[in-house]
This record gives sequence, structure tokens and C-alpha cells, in this order.
Amino acid sequence: MAVLGKTRSILTWFEDLVVALRGLGCQVEAIGTQAEGASEKLLQRRDGLRDLDNPGVRERVATRLGSFAPDLVIALNRAGLPQGLDGAWERLIDRVPWVGWLCDNLNRVPPGQDARFAKVFYFDSGCLPALREFYGEHRADDFAFLPLAVNPGRYPCRAPGGRKPALVFVGKCSPHRRALFQELRSLGVPLEVYGPGAGDWRRPWRSRRFNAAQVARLYGTHAACLNLPQPGNTERGLNLRAFEVPCAGGVSLYPEVPDLARCFEPGTEMLVYRDAQDIAENIVPLLGDSGKLDDIAEAGRCRVLAEHTFEHRARSILEAIGLG
Repeated sequence: MAVLGKTRSILTWFEDLVVALRGLGCQVEAIGTQAEGASEKLLQRRDGLRDLDNPGVRERVATRLGSFAPDLVIALNRAGLPQGLDGAWERLIDRVPWVGWLCDNLNRVPPGQDARFAKVFYFDSGCLPALREFYGEHRADDFAFLPLAVNPGRYPCRAPGGRKPALVFVGKCSPHRRALFQELRSLGVPLEVYGPGAGDWRRPWRSRRFNAAQVARLYGTHAACLNLPQPGNTERGLNLRAFEVPCAGGVSLYPEVPDLARCFEPGTEMLVYRDAQDIAENIVPLLGDSGKLDDIAEAGRCRVLAEHTFEHRARSILEAIGLG
């Protein structure tokens, strides 16, 4: 089979899905859809054509798919294929099933796309209105909820030990996140921030990127990890961090969103909050209760390893297409 998508990203769902499929014994052709080489990059710069909308990328992808002859093609973060494909592409589409897995929220399908996938998996139920409009209500059975996941090898669980009685955030400190940090601190919430834009002049080393092992350690050595999904990317569902934190032995503190209860039991496997005031009133009192926090961390980790790894997602895709 083949997997198409963005490679070399700070978000590793492409690489982790490929690893999971190969771990299940599948022969996988992993094909990046970013512009490669001078001609593809020229088309991108000159015409703004990215991914499979770039004719150079399409030609390269078609050549590799034609040589590999997969029995399934999984396209990450796509709801459809570009219109006006040539004969080589049409033969590829007719020969094997194509499926999409949406890993970012989708409010509408970009123009110039055709509804060509046999099945579309979505990580966030906020994608459903756009999919129904694009494919039509008669295709509703071809949409399936498939949340994101974790590669346990990237986020090792720490050895048992104490937890610092503070929240931790690790990631890019965008403006909306910094605004919440300021509000939380004004309410007396103990919070440590790591990542680009952290703005801690006393500890400048915190304002950098951290590798997965370093992030896992931070998750596991603080009372809870504050999760702030990026608006527009995740609306009703769970981002990658929601699975990475419990995998690393941490306690996840996630916004109260509709899809959460489909993956975790709130209060038992994950802490949930509505706003900064809710954190100050209901979460801060728990930060010194190491016994309760350890129980939540253990329950969350067990749930992740039992249901939410990329191997589970790979199996779900194969079974849905009849290849499991």
C-alpha cells in the first residue's frame, strides 16, 4: 500500500502511520507531497500550487505509484483529489481503493477537488458538515470517525517519581495561548511554559523546540499538562498531544469538547476544563494530590495503549477497506 502526505513536519502522523503499517507486516511506499526538486518548487513559488495541486508533484507521485502498484492508497489530510487528472491518474484511481484521513479540521473542501475517495476518515466531528456537503448525504456511511493517536516509541513513560505541583505547557506560544497564560497567572494558577515564544527572559533556554523524549519527561514530571488546541486546526476533537501526554505518564488537561468522551473517560483518564476560572477553581486544588494524579495518569496510559496507538488506527483503516 501507499501513504501520501506531508513529511518532515513537527507533527509526525505521516511517519508514525507508516511505521505502524509496516509493523503490521504491510509493504508500504511512503510518498511525500511537498514540492521536491527545482521544477516542483518553481511551480509552487510562481503559481502557489502545493501538494497534489502542483503538476510536478502529481507527475512524481503517479510515477512512484505506478511502479509500486499498491493495493490501497491512504492520503493524509485530504478529502478528495484534484479535478482534471490525466489518464495515468485515472488508471491508478480505478485500480485500487483510495481513502483519506483528515488530521486537521475541515470547514470546507477547497475548490477544484473531486469526491473520489472510497472512504474518508475524520479525527474531528467538526469535519462532518463539509464532508456531507462535498460527497452528499447518500455517502454518509463512507465517513468514519478515526481520532489521532500516538507512537509509544516516541513518548516513553517516565520512571515513577514525584510530580511538580504545577501545570506545564509545551509547544508554540501563539498569541491566543499567551493570552490564556496571562489570565491563568492572574488567577494564581502555577504554570510553567516551554517552547518557541515562551518569553521567559530569566530562563531563555525554555524558548526553544524540544524533542519528543524531552517533551515526554516534562509531561511526566508535572502535575498536569495544559492542552490548548490551535483554533481552526482542532475544534470538536482531540489533537496529537491529547494522546502523547498520557502515553508519557502525564495527566492531560484538555478543553471540554464533544469528541473527548469518545476516546477518554473525563475525570478518570483525563482532566477537563471549560475556561481559566474553571482551572483556578477546580483543577488547582488537585495539583498537590499526587495519588489521584498518578491514578489518572495510569488510567489514561492504559487506555491509550489499549486503544489509541497508530497501530490501532492502521488496523482500523485496513479493516474498513476489507484488508484487515
